[in-house]
Amino acid sequence: MQVLPKDTLIFRSKLLQSVREILNRNEFMEVDTPTLKPIVGMEPYLDPFEVRSPSGKEKGYLITSPEYTLKQMMATGLSRIFELAHTYRSGEVGSSFHTKEFLMLELYAEGMDDVVLRHFIEKFLRELIFSVGEPKLHNQLSNPGWIRHFSVKEVFLIHLGHGFERENLIQTIIKLKLTATPQKELDGWPYEDLFFLVFLNCIEPKLGEGIVFLYDYPQECAALARIEAGVAKRFEIYWDGLELANAFYELNDANEQRNRFEAEQTLRAKLGKEVFPIDEDFVTALGKGFPDCSGISIGMDRLALKLTGKKSLSEVSPYWMES
Repeated sequence: MQVLPKDTLIFRSKLLQSVREILNRNEFMEVDTPTLKPIVGMEPYLDPFEVRSPSGKEKGYLITSPEYTLKQMMATGLSRIFELAHTYRSGEVGSSFHTKEFLMLELYAEGMDDVVLRHFIEKFLRELIFSVGEPKLHNQLSNPGWIRHFSVKEVFLIHLGHGFERENLIQTIIKLKLTATPQKELDGWPYEDLFFLVFLNCIEPKLGEGIVFLYDYPQECAALARIEAGVAKRFEIYWDGLELANAFYELNDANEQRNRFEAEQTLRAKLGKEVFPIDEDFVTALGKGFPDCSGISIGMDRLALKLTGKKSLSEVSPYWMES
């Protein structure tokens, strides 16, 4: 493990202080949640670190996100909460933008839908840039085109000339030779795999400089978000093409959430991964007291990277390890 230079340590301290000041001023309460839990998130493509006692009699997992516990807190009657949480993901290696451990800002706000949260977070980022960002960022903020908001359908139309329908995705994959898989096998792929193969190769690299908010994802990519008017009410944030954040207008239908968890269990099994039990406490919370709210997770180390103009997390993250 490395120790960062003094000036970088001071910057990180100022960044965290500014985050707390902005959120406290907007009536968010800071909370803390466990990082070691018996049950973790069900995401098919994320793998947690398993922790065992020397005797092997005790077992748990380091969290990939504090999301479930924070939502259970919201169900107790809290209205605005946030946490600066240490999170862990196995396999996050091989690039300048991944670390096994990282710092995540996660917040939830009652009464905010995804649109309101999106504009709140834009103001939040603007204030952070002015308070701790490098000077050249201040000039970029004055450019009205430096922060942009697009629906996912819009960026598909701009860069590919079509929407994100399954048939269009398959045709683009074949035309651009994004995989060697024959079409007859592509027809059997899960929609999410088709979507992200196209998105990661054809959309993400073309988002350009500045901050881009992408909203209204295909309903098949809803994860923990609500589906309204045929789209998943969620958004992601990219800064110079680097993904910074993921946000949902939170699903609060316990039955629908259970159905999604069961589908994710099936997918994890198909991928040959450990299948975790459903977090019944979390599902119960969705059905008892969980409010209409939106939430977002922001990678603080990546945010620090962009605010300082550095090139690699090795320059700003105390959690960086050579792989």
